Amino acid sequence: MDQQHLYLIEKGYEIVQTKTKNKWRGMLLLNIKSGFDVIGTYTDKVGEPKIILEKRL
Repeated sequence: MDQQHLYLIEKGYEIVQTKTKNKWRGMLLLNIKSGFDVIGTYTDKVGEPKIILEKRL
């Protein structure tokens, strides 16, 4: 993940965003431990809740 973020910084990005589900707690925890903040939630087309995370690079 660090290499991906360095690549994004080199390309001029300032923010990276990702989405996950509460049932994928390992991914949610990894993102939070990597500096992402939860910025919102929404329900997808099939009715499943999603969590939106964002990190300033």
